[in-house]
Amino acid sequence: MTHLQRTLIVLALLVACFHPVCAQQPKEGSEEAIEAPSPDGKFAFRYTKDSKSNSESDSEKQTYDLIDKKSGRVLTSVAESDPDLGPSARFNMHVLWRPDSAAFALTATLWKRGSSVTVYVRDGSTFREIKIPELVADIPEKVKGGKSFPHVAELNSQSATRWQKDGSLVVEIENMVDGNEGSITATRTVVLGFDRTDEAKVLKSTIKFAVEKPEGD
Repeated sequence: MTHLQRTLIVLALLVACFHPVCAQQPKEGSEEAIEAPSPDGKFAFRYTKDSKSNSESDSEKQTYDLIDKKSGRVLTSVAESDPDLGPSARFNMHVLWRPDSAAFALTATLWKRGSSVTVYVRDGSTFREIKIPELVADIPEKVKGGKSFPHVAELNSQSATRWQKDGSLVVEIENMVDGNEGSITATRTVVLGFDRTDEAKVLKSTIKFAVEKPEGD
């Protein structure tokens, strides 16, 4: 993940520490949904949105918690948005469980800011985040062919696509630049492997480039 992308993620997502609490009824003005259950049915995610409106502005706080599905107890608070940042802090989550329910990959998409992947593995009765390598899809100068593409349309957006039978994870990274001379999209596909200490490393990496010329050329 680039420094800029990591900064945007940190600004918009406040990752909380583990804090088990009892299930509660949603407050007035809030929305709540239980989604993305684990294959074994033991876990799920609780998405909560609290909206407040006044004469000056509208604010919205989102939280995304991993819960014990049966009791509703929070195991890990995965993400929490900062309402003071406004719309730029809004997120959407996509959860990809490993078939054995012992790990999941989370793709967090920020409003107009791209997406990032985090991976969690089972740790006793809860889950913990593990570090993954920096994943970028660079566009070399030779692909640009001496042309200028001053605008970054998409900055190394990551998405977890599937778990493989051997326990490795396939992640795609997309980077796009454009300008008056067209656009270039780099799509990198990476296979992440995990050793016995759950350390992630790149097992395989391929990259493709799509060049589009401006209309009329």
